[in-house]
Amino acid sequence: MLPWILVVVAAVVAGCAASPSEGQAAGDVRARIDHIVVIFQENRSFDNVFGLFPGADGLSNSRSAPPQVDRDGRVYRTLPQPIDTSKRPPAPDLRFPPDLPNAPFLIDWFAPPGEKTGDLVHRFYQEQHQINGGRMDKFVAWSDAAGLVMGHYDGSKLATWALAKEFTLLDRFHHAAFGGSFLNHFWLVCACTPVWREAPAEVR
Repeated sequence: MLPWILVVVAAVVAGCAASPSEGQAAGDVRARIDHIVVIFQENRSFDNVFGLFPGADGLSNSRSAPPQVDRDGRVYRTLPQPIDTSKRPPAPDLRFPPDLPNAPFLIDWFAPPGEKTGDLVHRFYQEQHQINGGRMDKFVAWSDAAGLVMGHYDGSKLATWALAKEFTLLDRFHHAAFGGSFLNHFWLVCACTPVWREAPAEVR
């Protein structure tokens, strides 16, 4: 599960129309829009919070997903013990069993949404290793939180679900750049990558 950015918008602006009548309708819609609000949730995959949202392209379509494999390509018999990366040093999170099935699982069974869990790695190269050429089967292998990366919540208890029901939920929105939040902040606003032209040689 990638750290893809979840976006909920308060209104959708209609695009270019194919006919004058449709163009007029689109103009009428735009005239009624005062604001577009984007809720940009960091460090969460779509499925982590909205995977069970009715009608969304989420966990209900995960039956065909490949099983997770280790870095050598061997299928995990069970998921590795989730790691609590908030501890120093990181340690096994004993709230979770050490033998979870190799599949998505509900975090709520072991840790309610109000309880802290480890943060998942979301960096440039690790994300590409996790995608594994489109096989999407090494999220666990390249996560610093081990099996936790396959966890999700029953998001129906969260306030963001009410917003998604009332407005628009983008279940196929993906961030534009590999890696963490800062770079994707730029891509959300300007569709560009910041350039540090005067960067010292040791960081180039």
